[in-house]
Amino acid sequence: MSDLQIQGLCKGWDFPVIDRLDLTVPEGEFFVIVGPSGIGKTTLLRLIAGLERPDAGRVLVGGKDLTGLPPYRRNVAMTFESYALYPHLSVFENIASPLRARKRPRAELEETVRQVAGLLRIDQLLDRRPGEISGGQKQRTALARTLVARPSVYLLDEPISHLDARIRHELRQQFHDLEELRRVATLYVTHDYAEALSLGDRIGVMGGGGLVQVGSAREIFERPETLFVAQHLGQPSINVVNATLREEGGVLHCAATGGALTMPVAGPQAQVLSARNTSDVTLGIRPQYVSVVENGADPDGRHIVDAKVELYEPLGANGVLLADVGGVQLTAMTAPDSTFDYGEPVKLGLQADAVLYFDPGSGSNLVR
Repeated sequence: MSDLQIQGLCKGWDFPVIDRLDLTVPEGEFFVIVGPSGIGKTTLLRLIAGLERPDAGRVLVGGKDLTGLPPYRRNVAMTFESYALYPHLSVFENIASPLRARKRPRAELEETVRQVAGLLRIDQLLDRRPGEISGGQKQRTALARTLVARPSVYLLDEPISHLDARIRHELRQQFHDLEELRRVATLYVTHDYAEALSLGDRIGVMGGGGLVQVGSAREIFERPETLFVAQHLGQPSINVVNATLREEGGVLHCAATGGALTMPVAGPQAQVLSARNTSDVTLGIRPQYVSVVENGADPDGRHIVDAKVELYEPLGANGVLLADVGGVQLTAMTAPDSTFDYGEPVKLGLQADAVLYFDPGSGSNLVR
């Protein structure tokens, strides 16, 4: 077994980058860590690889404590966002370097290198040096070098971030089928929420020195535990509105602070919020649950509000509309063939039961 276990890992005391982090990634699991830049994602991988020393805590693989071992004795392979290629070696020799270090037979070495290079579409570049290939090709070379190593743990630090959209999409699909990545524990770091949702068997959202929420893609996207998590998954980003709760005619409503937006609170949420006896909340509603309503009617029963167009972006598969609702800006998703003019009046339908309610102080989800 090659489970990866992280126990109480710390890096930095006065300003901790990693603060008492615990995580277990079972053998065969593809675990994705997502979060903003500078939050400590790469530092975590470097601690696991042995490139940095933790101030406290342990790293175990298959039950063996690796914390005091140097990198070359950990049997952990890492792909760096910065490539970390040998400039004087060819692409072939860069990819083959882990196999040469293990003194693999020449025939096995060549077969493995060419197989992985073909998978990543760099087989025609094997005789070139890193200075003679593009950034995307360098990143694929670094990824190939990691894949041929066949370690106990894979650590992938934004391995496809420099590739064009088409190749990224293809590689995301291939990551699902690569047997090597499913044979051991894999930890994949990205700031791209689409990569995280597509690839992760489980996803961990990183913030404030640790993982603030761990779960499946659906759990984290639909039931974020905090506003921080909600804001870091989804594109366009979730609409955030400060509001006040008040009861009108036996129905709980929320009204935007400093704006004209008001809407009823859906039944299940209303029961929980009434029991909490709270008044100030922060609303979160994803653009997917805000739509333009034709002819002022909504067959799906969404709450309808009047708005004015501020900006419209046609994005091919859909459109993104930014509209003003009495001083409150909302982003909505639209049909791909929509057209709008600045200042044009529109009616928006808001799906009340999809609204998330957060504590304005702590940011915690009030209805889970």
